[in-house]
Amino acid sequence: MTKIPNNIHIIYGLAKNFGWDEYEHYVSEVDRHMKRPASDSFDIIRYLAIKSAHDVNKPDNIFFYYCYEPHGEWWDRAQKYITPIKVEPPKEIFGNPINSYAHQADVIRLQALIEDGGIYLDSDTLCLKPLTPFLEKGKFVMGQEGESSQKLCNAVMLSPKDSEFAKIWLSNYTNFDDNNWAGHSIELPYKLSKQHPDLIDVVNYKYFTWPLYHSEHLRWFYRNGVSYAPCDYSDGVVSRMGGTLTTDEDFSESYVIHLWSGKSVTNEFFKDFPDNPMEDWMTVENIRNIDTPFNKLARRFLEDL
Repeated sequence: MTKIPNNIHIIYGLAKNFGWDEYEHYVSEVDRHMKRPASDSFDIIRYLAIKSAHDVNKPDNIFFYYCYEPHGEWWDRAQKYITPIKVEPPKEIFGNPINSYAHQADVIRLQALIEDGGIYLDSDTLCLKPLTPFLEKGKFVMGQEGESSQKLCNAVMLSPKDSEFAKIWLSNYTNFDDNNWAGHSIELPYKLSKQHPDLIDVVNYKYFTWPLYHSEHLRWFYRNGVSYAPCDYSDGVVSRMGGTLTTDEDFSESYVIHLWSGKSVTNEFFKDFPDNPMEDWMTVENIRNIDTPFNKLARRFLEDL
């Protein structure tokens, strides 16, 4: 079996406000009253994604795909770790229009993995442990999105070159519907994993996507140790998504954490700190000195600043 190359693929900047546009497509209408950022500067979360991927996995390359080049202090710091690749976002697939930047990114990541193989990481992930054990197996790898969810999260994927699973997945875009957010992104790979279990390893949800994107999880992850106020969640939500957080989470099973930065920033930070936007709160000084779960995991990647 072919070993997975230790190359990392990250996508950002398919639109001038890519991170925000991707988020707006994902969340419900109730969250969309949040104010759009004035600019699309490359923030500290994106830097941490690249720096942690570099330090933890020691990849041969970090390929960074973009249409609109980012800017700002953190982009300047990140460039020494990456190989930038300018791309034109696909506007259609098999004759089906793709208007969502998030769905365009879905197609680009699959095509990159088929063509070159390697590790795909969303631009808001934090690597904690080397992904070497999965590289050796040479199979396509995805993680569950929640303990009992019938979805596989495409924020973290590993693939050999010319993966049969990835090619089957992409071929199913013949019936792609741009209005269906989850259909081809996270629901289809779950269905295909049941049809082709020999072509994919589906790993424990805590490996790549824990905590989840519930407000309960995000408040604990970003705010516990400051002014954490737990949210009440119905039994239905917990049952559907799986997994209730405890205050003694140690992340010992986590290889990568998906930071769900869009929702955590625009919903939780603005909700609790209406006069204290994310760019004022998420600083190097705060990450170094305030002991939230996120800060304790992230600060080691800022030691050389």
